[in-house]
Amino acid sequence: MELYETEQQQIEAIKKWWKENGKAASAGVVIGLALVFAVWAWRDYDKTQTEAASVEYRQLIEELEQDDQDAALQRAARIQEQYARTPYAVLAALAQAKIKVEQGDASAARRHLQWALDNADQPELEHIARLRLAHVMLERDEKSAALKLIEPVKGDAFAAQYEELRGDIHLAMNRPAAARASYQRALALLSPESGQKALLQMKLDDLGAAP
Repeated sequence: MELYETEQQQIEAIKKWWKENGKAASAGVVIGLALVFAVWAWRDYDKTQTEAASVEYRQLIEELEQDDQDAALQRAARIQEQYARTPYAVLAALAQAKIKVEQGDASAARRHLQWALDNADQPELEHIARLRLAHVMLERDEKSAALKLIEPVKGDAFAAQYEELRGDIHLAMNRPAAARASYQRALALLSPESGQKALLQMKLDDLGAAP
């Protein structure tokens, strides 16, 4: 960097630099401000979308509580279409799957759950979608595919549910030893006050004593 002996030389140097680079500097400032405003605008839009989706989802819950399945299905589809980038779209897909299971349409339930799994960006929703999808696949006699879907997943807070489901799948595949091991691991993972312990113990008792 050049050293300037006088204040006048510094001023002249700044003038020269601005003359040569002023346009580029101005353009850089404009671009930078545009990016900042774009980020702010997107955040506002994203917040608005999430709030609107939340209102729609609350109405969906009310329709489910009133057992108005047709209205709930229509609203869930609208949430998925209009608010696909929000978590409520995944919750809507889960609601659609629940209705379809109740209606005996496992194929449609499978599609909705697969969509939820593919689009979930929160670990909790991803685990819920995966577990429910595996349950539906088991009901559809897709045992190997269901096991493959959950086999590598640990699930942290959902670990006991994964182990129990693995046990159910192994049992359906006539693998009592593997089922017993999965049920035992699930039982060990549950808290003492969990109401699921009694059901798991019943499943273990039905398998009989280990050979």
